[in-house]
Amino acid sequence: MLLAAKMIIAGLREEGTICRRCQKEIVAGDQTAACPDCGGIHHWVCWSDGSGCGAYECPSANRSIETRSDNGSGAEVIHVSNDELASVTPLPLPRATAAGWIPQVNAHPVPAGPKRWSRLAITSLAIAVIGVPLFGIVTGLIAVIIGCLALSGHSRQWKGAAMAVAGIVLGIVDVAGWTVGLIMILDTPALNVTTIDQFEPDPKALQELPAAINRAMKSNVLIQTTTGFSLLHGAGIGSGVIVRIANGTAWIVTNRHVADSGFAPDRSGSSSELPKGTQLSVKSVGQPMTAGQLVWVAPHGIDLAVITMPVTSQEAVSAEWDDVPKTTVGEEVFAIGNPHGLGWTYTPGGISQMRLQARGPMSIRIIQTSAAINPGNSGGGLYDRNGRLVGINTWTKDKRFAEGLSFSIAFHTLLPILPAEFGISDRHFEDGTP
Repeated sequence: MLLAAKMIIAGLREEGTICRRCQKEIVAGDQTAACPDCGGIHHWVCWSDGSGCGAYECPSANRSIETRSDNGSGAEVIHVSNDELASVTPLPLPRATAAGWIPQVNAHPVPAGPKRWSRLAITSLAIAVIGVPLFGIVTGLIAVIIGCLALSGHSRQWKGAAMAVAGIVLGIVDVAGWTVGLIMILDTPALNVTTIDQFEPDPKALQELPAAINRAMKSNVLIQTTTGFSLLHGAGIGSGVIVRIANGTAWIVTNRHVADSGFAPDRSGSSSELPKGTQLSVKSVGQPMTAGQLVWVAPHGIDLAVITMPVTSQEAVSAEWDDVPKTTVGEEVFAIGNPHGLGWTYTPGGISQMRLQARGPMSIRIIQTSAAINPGNSGGGLYDRNGRLVGINTWTKDKRFAEGLSFSIAFHTLLPILPAEFGISDRHFEDGTP
């Protein structure tokens, strides 16, 4: 008796199996039927011809053979010899389907179609590459997100897992690189030098100054530092004080961070070698920009250094200072320097307090002053009312939160640690007196 079965349109589950009746491959879209008893798949035509299930292992098929007879007088008996049993090939293991258990008789499975590239993986890598020259903080983050989405939805039918990983890695590099670059640019106060003429003081104005201020002005120099990154943030501008002129050479005291843009007090050694690619240029009164050389840096992370330059100007002079400092709180002082590139600027103020700062085994004296100190003043001189050098202007508080808080390293802190061969302590003034 033919068991009832429902017609099924062959899909992924039936595709590639072999019809149990005609032994031909089932193709997607064929009309098929599954045996309700064993689950064997048949072409609908093969099933509906009244022959029933063609699977050898199906109980229904076996029963139909046992009850089959030519004249209806009895069951047909099947005899199987030992030789026939020895020549039998075992059936493959069955596999589960929604309709039941069917054997995997397809010894040659239909090859899968060609894999397709993941659009998300391609997009991730493309955005990460674009982020290298462009604003990588945003584009890099987007590349990382898209790359993660590509990996989370990846399957065997898609290609591009390696591309998604590359997009994620490059995106992270974009974010990190641009973040560090922006910090370096924004954290480095520097000015773009457009023309050297803007730093030249008016000679007439210098002649009209009182003697004390006049000498301080003429001992001031402008220091320009350029590095390999100068195309990004221009040239660094600072100040310096000539403390000795001898044999056509000027010795100039300045802050170490003016000459060495990578200086950090907590981790800098005492090497006087500038970072590779750094160039120093120095301009004094009556003399154009001239190459300078760093010859000494203070020990223990003290922010002081000495540079030298050949001097040909007759107007440049060395500063004066007292052997015994006489600075007291409340005393009037003034600063000379190049704030924001405005060369040879005079700024008056007063001494607010005298402080001490520990640097290694040393205790250095710090002068707190109300004289305005701005970027470009670093390394310039702080003078008393008589024009005597008392300090080297070094830093100031953030003017967005504080005003009138500036600090100088007392000049006499420097004298005991200077190399004797510099001869700075054995100074001689223009009038020939020591």
